Amino acid sequence: MRTLSKSLWVLILLASVLWMIGGAFLTSDAYRGGEVGSEVAAGIASLASDANVSVPASVPPPLLFVLTGLPLAGISLLLLRRNRNSAAASAAQASSPNLRRQTIIVTVLALIVALLIWNIQDVERALRRSGLPGVDVVDDLTMSVVGYPVRLFVTFVHEAGHSLAALLSGGQVLGFTVSPDGSGLAATQGGNPALVIPAGYLGAALFGSSLFFLTNRIPEWTRGLAFLLGLAIVVLTLSYARPDAAGHATALVIGIGFGIAMIALGLQAPRIVNVFLLNTLAILTGLNAVFDLWYVVRNPGAGDEGIVNDAAAFSQEVTPLLPTAVIAFMWAAIAVAMCAFAVYVGLIKQVTGELAEAVNGKAK
Repeated sequence: MRTLSKSLWVLILLASVLWMIGGAFLTSDAYRGGEVGSEVAAGIASLASDANVSVPASVPPPLLFVLTGLPLAGISLLLLRRNRNSAAASAAQASSPNLRRQTIIVTVLALIVALLIWNIQDVERALRRSGLPGVDVVDDLTMSVVGYPVRLFVTFVHEAGHSLAALLSGGQVLGFTVSPDGSGLAATQGGNPALVIPAGYLGAALFGSSLFFLTNRIPEWTRGLAFLLGLAIVVLTLSYARPDAAGHATALVIGIGFGIAMIALGLQAPRIVNVFLLNTLAILTGLNAVFDLWYVVRNPGAGDEGIVNDAAAFSQEVTPLLPTAVIAFMWAAIAVAMCAFAVYVGLIKQVTGELAEAVNGKAK
């Protein structure tokens, strides 16, 4: 009976995932120029009118598919988790201290790896000077390529932050792009500029901080976290990612690539692998967000092809009395505070707790 129930919920989970991804793609502008999406929107409006239900016109059909499918997917995941037998639950409970210690060790390892990737060019130069055998292959395939996809993903998160803030504040999203050089652009209409403009840099910092916090506070849920994160990235990509002005579909490639990788990670990889990779991604995203803001602090006039940076746009539209550098510095301080809080609660507090338990155990 337990096996039958598990199979049923697996089928429901797969069906809800297909509903969200398939529906979001077929109704997005990426498929037949949005023609299907317009037809579906008209049909939804007609059904809602017949049922005396009000559906805001600003809610795009892809988002409706997500909103209707996500609860069912979440319930399926929850019940699949609860479907485990009592013996497995007891074993997991008995090993919870070991899980916490493993999480701390893997988190420290992820921090080291993330810092190495962050300083990959310095590592590359050091390896070339070391004279170690086999290092000359670095000349053919530079190690900097390791950090390049992460750089593009941070831009993806940045532009997605603008887009989500526009939706949450009552605006519309026309689409967002990511270019191969790491720049990006989000096209939105309406919404509250006081929320939309800072949501790029601060949204990336919040993403990294939240991911680090959740991964370390509830490591037993990291597989589900990776799955839902990947699903959200894929749906967001199919709904709003667009080729840039030069026709590069970088946003689509990065979104689909990272999304599918996260889904596969959640479904197939062991928990400890999820902890390591999610922590590494979280640290790199947070570092990029903080140092991007620090670059704006030092270069307040920086922009791309005549487009002002977010801090300058915020100064012009929201706080004309505050200069760009001051706004960027304030945002950087907020980003640092978010990252520091996540590291303290997710890692430092855990380590001090383990040390305190070890000391108390020896005292007894």
